[in-house]
Amino acid sequence: MADYGEACEVNGESKKTEGLEVEMEVDVAIVGAGMAGLGLAVGLRERGIRAHVFEKAAALRSDTATGISVALNGIHALDGIKPGLSVAMRSVGSDIKSIQGYFFNEGKESLVRTTKVEHGQLFVVQWKRAQQILANLIPEDHIHLSHRLLMYEPVGDWIEALFDVKSESSIAFSGLKLVRAKLLVGADGIWSAVRKKMVGDEPRDLQLVNWNALIYNPESKFIKAHEKDQIVHMGELDSPTKAYLVDAGEGYTFWVFRVEDHNEDGSEGGFCKDGAKDRALQKLANFEPSECWNTLISTIQATAPDLIFERRIRDRLPLESWTDATGRVLLIGDAAHAMYWGPGEGARTAFEDAHQLSELLKDAFGSEGVTKIVEAIKMFEQVRIPRLRKFQDFAAEITNIPSLKPAWVKELPADEAKKRFEEFGKWARSYPAKMAGDPDSKYWK
Repeated sequence: MADYGEACEVNGESKKTEGLEVEMEVDVAIVGAGMAGLGLAVGLRERGIRAHVFEKAAALRSDTATGISVALNGIHALDGIKPGLSVAMRSVGSDIKSIQGYFFNEGKESLVRTTKVEHGQLFVVQWKRAQQILANLIPEDHIHLSHRLLMYEPVGDWIEALFDVKSESSIAFSGLKLVRAKLLVGADGIWSAVRKKMVGDEPRDLQLVNWNALIYNPESKFIKAHEKDQIVHMGELDSPTKAYLVDAGEGYTFWVFRVEDHNEDGSEGGFCKDGAKDRALQKLANFEPSECWNTLISTIQATAPDLIFERRIRDRLPLESWTDATGRVLLIGDAAHAMYWGPGEGARTAFEDAHQLSELLKDAFGSEGVTKIVEAIKMFEQVRIPRLRKFQDFAAEITNIPSLKPAWVKELPADEAKKRFEEFGKWARSYPAKMAGDPDSKYWK
């Protein structure tokens, strides 16, 4: 047992930890019950590995009114995690058939682009529905809610993780639980507690503010925001201002509106923020009227204030390594590579992480101690970090924030910039082939 000292601070109070007994031993302890954490738990369970998930929230899940788009790389990763998983998610989502784009220059519509999507190559599903599907594939007693990670330490061949636990009868975290695992995985999102201990850095504020909501809008009868199985995308050219109106399946419309904002308030975002709806509408009132903006305005006006989630957009700077010195504490998903959501790759790359790690770990747990586990994690980093570095850098570029664009990218002619964007999508969707880059691409070798 590690020497955790005589006390640690919990909820501002000093609590004794000396002599604390290990309550649970598992192969893999996963911190965080998002797409990456639950996806990994499903993948490991499929391969006979004892994985348990530890989640700070009291329920699955505190909804953030979001949807996820899953393209071919995410589809291949889901089915690699567990055969048929993509079909299960698609069945409650929208099988996207077209993307309608409207782009403005100085308030005037200057470009309309309609993209037909081949059948089966892209679907959108509500975040909470995707989470439910993953969670239902994991035994209930393998998902531990109201468990907040406090610290972890290596002890021989084990990693001991200390959690603060809130009981069903308590409104505050008040108990301590010590868990022992061969591998600790931080899949706890952009504000990762595991990353905070391992690296100590903070998310980067991208000087953008975002409003989004899911509204029940069967067959677009409530508000005509989009066609069935359609994404409507609008934005100002060479500006961070963007919006989407999306068929999210099961009769729901997902809308999102994002603008530049330099008044950082330090908040993590949430529902029912006073005046959030009015702030979004006020931003839109500054734009020149158009049919597209008016559709967005009508959709926001028709949304109950308590359904609107307001947040600042942040990302994480790339890391050279996603592990600690032991090689047995690992970051994945947003904890490792949170990126601006513009390319739509957040959930897709979380599923890629879960797939690759499950495959690499399937033969690593045995009688040979932790040697094979460490070797598998090293291979995971070699496969994933170069790919995700390119994803993170590209996502930052397409915020259209000048300081995040390399000079040579700014100088690309419009046709070359379009080609580069298309090549990125083609390479990303080729997963799991050409993991490190596409030798046939001009820009993504």
